[in-house]
Amino acid sequence: MKIRTELLPEISVSRFMRMKNVVDLDPPYQREADVWKPAARSVLIDSIINGLDVPKLYFEAATARRVGPEGLAYQYAVIDGKQRLGAILAFLSGQLALAEDFLYFEDETVKAAGMTLPALEEHYPLLARRFLDYELPIVRVTSDSGDLIEEMFQRLNASTALNAAERRNALTGPTRDAANALAEHQLLVARSPIRSARYKYRELGAKFLAIEHQLATRGKIVDTKADTLYDLFVATRGASPRIAAADMDGYKAHAVQTLDRMVNIFEGDDRLLASIGTVVVYYIAFRNQAFADEVNRGMLAEFEDLRRQAAQMVEDDPAYTRAANARLREYNGLVQSTNDGRAIARRAEVLATYVAGHTPGDPLAGLDGLGDGELPDRDETEES
Repeated sequence: MKIRTELLPEISVSRFMRMKNVVDLDPPYQREADVWKPAARSVLIDSIINGLDVPKLYFEAATARRVGPEGLAYQYAVIDGKQRLGAILAFLSGQLALAEDFLYFEDETVKAAGMTLPALEEHYPLLARRFLDYELPIVRVTSDSGDLIEEMFQRLNASTALNAAERRNALTGPTRDAANALAEHQLLVARSPIRSARYKYRELGAKFLAIEHQLATRGKIVDTKADTLYDLFVATRGASPRIAAADMDGYKAHAVQTLDRMVNIFEGDDRLLASIGTVVVYYIAFRNQAFADEVNRGMLAEFEDLRRQAAQMVEDDPAYTRAANARLREYNGLVQSTNDGRAIARRAEVLATYVAGHTPGDPLAGLDGLGDGELPDRDETEES
C-alpha cells in the first residue's frame, strides 16, 4: 500500500470557485455537514482577507470515475477541510457575512464589518480581490488503498473527536454500504420527524443489521451498543472477513423487507418515529408478519398514551394493580436501556402482546396474561 502527498500550486479562491463542481465535498468517509457555527466561518474569511495562514486542506485524487450532480466527473474528494471550503463557498455566494467586529489590520479605517462579498466588491474592491486571490494550501493525496485514505481522514480529524457514527462511516465495506442504503429507506427519509439526521438514519441502519446478524448467528438480540456496531463494520472488511459480503447482503434484504412492512403504517413526519429506541422496538415487532398484519397506527398511538397513563397512575388507583398496567410500567422502565438486547426484545414482546390481544372495548386485555420479564443491563439514553 502506498500514499503520496504534494502541494497543489496556484489554487486561489477564485480558481477553486471555478473547479468546485469537480471536487466531491461529501465522499463516503466524510462527517456530517454544518459542524461549524456562523461565527467560526466568519473568522476563517477574516483570516483570509487579512492574509493569515489557514490550515492545509487535503484532497484525494480520484481513482474511480464518479459523477457529480452537474454531470462532471469528480477529480478530487475532500479528505480534510470540508468545513473551511463550506465557509468559503458560503461567502462566495453571499450567504455568509464578515463578523460584526471585523477589523482589517492594514487599515483600521476600513468599515467592512457585517459585509458580504457583493458588498465588499462595491465598497472595498481591494478587500474583495484579496479574498478571491488568496492561495489555498491544498495538498493532493494519491493512494492505491482506500484504507490508507480513511486512516488519514481519521488522524486528521482526531483532534475534533469523531463521534461513533462518524468513526463507523469512515470504514468502507459491505456493512457501511448496507447501513447507508437502509438510511435512504422511505420509512426514515419520508416518515421520520427528525431533521438533519443522516447519521442518525445510518445508525438505525447499522442497528437493524446488527439485530439481523445476532438473530441469525446467536438466535437472540445481544445488544446494539456503539462498540458492537463498530465491530460489525470491521467484520466485513479485509481479504478474509469474519462476515461474508453475501451474508451482509442477506441481512440488508431482511431489513428492507421489515421496513417495507412498516412504511405504510406511519404518517409523514410521524411523532411515533421521533425516538431511535422506539424505532428499533417497532423494527423488531414488525419482523413478525402476523404483527404487521394486525397492527395499525391508531393502536401504536394508543399504546403510547396508555403507557404514559400507567406511569402517572398512583398506587391507590384501583387500576394500578392490574397486570396489564404493571407490564406498561415495566415497558417504561426498559426505555432507559435502549441498547441492551434483553430490554429492546422485551419491549417488542410487550408491544406485540398488546397488539395481538387488542380489542376496542379493552385494548389492554392481551397484556393481562403476560408474565414478568428479566431485568436488563442499563445504559445511557436520552429517550423519554
